[in-house]
Amino acid sequence: MWVVNYVSRFIFYRRTVSLNSSNFVYFMKIYFDGCSWTKGSELENKYQERFSRIISNQLDVEEFNIALEGGSNDRIIRNLMVEHNIENYDFLVIQMTFPTRTEYWEGKWVKVSGAYHLNRWLYKEKNMKKKEFEGKFREKFKNHKEFWNYYYMHVADQKYFENKERIQYETIKSYCKSKNVPLVLCSINHWSKLDFDVMMDTRDLKKHFYGHPTKEGHQVIANKIMKYIKK
Repeated sequence: MWVVNYVSRFIFYRRTVSLNSSNFVYFMKIYFDGCSWTKGSELENKYQERFSRIISNQLDVEEFNIALEGGSNDRIIRNLMVEHNIENYDFLVIQMTFPTRTEYWEGKWVKVSGAYHLNRWLYKEKNMKKKEFEGKFREKFKNHKEFWNYYYMHVADQKYFENKERIQYETIKSYCKSKNVPLVLCSINHWSKLDFDVMMDTRDLKKHFYGHPTKEGHQVIANKIMKYIKK
């Protein structure tokens, strides 16, 4: 038996099936991934107050949130294409983060996340001397400090990361389309030149001390995503 649960741009269903002569209800699932913004950092009760829970409650569907503090777009794509079968989900909400982040394999996946100052330097404060800037983010790297210092100081620049972000953006969109899974693609990188469905980081969004959305901020983000779904 199929029952329409929510009618919009995406159509959700509840399915009642029989297993060992017992009926149970199968709830549709939403896949969420991103960084600390999607994880719910700085919230008093992140598992109940973050926007992914708000959306899931409103749609009466199952929340699957695998976001990671300091996570990268590379991790998001690995999760999409390698770690999980996204065809098991009814739609995806992906929050891309700063393209300056990455990850590498050293017996386990290790995240590399330069300080926020790195993005300010790339996009806004280019007149800051490299040596002055270097001291602001060097301590963020737990391992292989010399390597990552050289990478960010001499290899990568704004053009490099803008191109990397576009590749990541197109990869996510194309892969979801190829699997026929609806996608809401968001970002917190307000310096980005790309056209996202929802830009989460706006000037008027209420934030905590370390820059993450407050409980009210998560409600605003949830409302934006819900408006997009209802289009």
